[in-house]
Amino acid sequence: MKKIDKYIASSVLWAFLIVSVVLLGLDFALTFIEQIKKVNDNYTIQSLLQVILYRLPGKLAEYIPIAALIGTLMGLGTLAATSELTVMRAAGMPIWRIGLAACQPILLVSLMGMGISEFVAPIAEQRANLIEKFKDQKSGAFSLTGGVWLKANNDFVYIDAADSNGTLYGIKIFSPNKDESAPQDQKQLKYTKSATTAQHIEGSTWQLNEVTETYFFPDRIETNSTASAEWNVSITPENLFLSSQETETLSLSQLLRYQTYLQKEELDASQYELEFWITALRPVASLALVLVALSSVFGPLRSSTMGGRIFTGVIIGLAFQNALNLFGRMSVAVGFPPLIGVSIPIIICLLAGIILVRRRG
Repeated sequence: MKKIDKYIASSVLWAFLIVSVVLLGLDFALTFIEQIKKVNDNYTIQSLLQVILYRLPGKLAEYIPIAALIGTLMGLGTLAATSELTVMRAAGMPIWRIGLAACQPILLVSLMGMGISEFVAPIAEQRANLIEKFKDQKSGAFSLTGGVWLKANNDFVYIDAADSNGTLYGIKIFSPNKDESAPQDQKQLKYTKSATTAQHIEGSTWQLNEVTETYFFPDRIETNSTASAEWNVSITPENLFLSSQETETLSLSQLLRYQTYLQKEELDASQYELEFWITALRPVASLALVLVALSSVFGPLRSSTMGGRIFTGVIIGLAFQNALNLFGRMSVAVGFPPLIGVSIPIIICLLAGIILVRRRG
């Protein structure tokens, strides 16, 4: 039985690898065709190829559930076409044993995908983002451009840019009046500060340079300037960096840390929570789709052609991905936990796969 298990597992694994290579190849070609129009003197074809290659690890981790579905359909479908599955069933091998053998390589690659999502893809994706941000600049000094808004210690902070050394440029701090006993017309703004640059000293301490402070009183406005001032704020270089990145480019640990920071500042962290659960539940989603594929191979796709199996796998994969996006985004819009939104399509696939496999067995 162990030899048969290895044979089934190797068939599914090879089919999974072939599907992954095809999906990544198609993604590479389509992205290259779409992005070629951005090539200029500063953003060369070599830079474009670097960006696409850097993003391939993240794409691989993202495609694992769909590749697992199509790979299982192809691997087991090939065995069904040569009547090998029929012989295994005739020899007394139950469907659940065949499914267990098919799930083993998928579980292994799913765990490897988690490792890629945590340690490889974020670094590669962030390097790709830096190359893209440098394309309109003569030098690669800036790692964050276009401005970012943050909330820290109940103040609202705008940062125009930051370089790779951690220096901030164009900082504006808006502090609302926190006095609850103040009249309604005096609760708008207490003071503003602006600084040309800022450097991180240690912990929560920053040094502001060329500072202009404006204080708002009931009967007057006062403005003064200083060469430098100390700024104690909960913003750390790491939080600043994470705020400038797309949620899809962050690792699980980064998503969790920045989610905790946003919740501490009483800000909406639902987008980061949603991305966290989509990534964390990817192995479960892969196994759920393998069960669906298993029930299809022993059911309506038993005598189907390879092209028919691939087409069916693509349709099921697209439907699952769209359902995952739909329920996930709906959870953010409606306000219920993203974990529930992400879990709904996965649970539906798991239940459907289990019920169908039991009927076939």
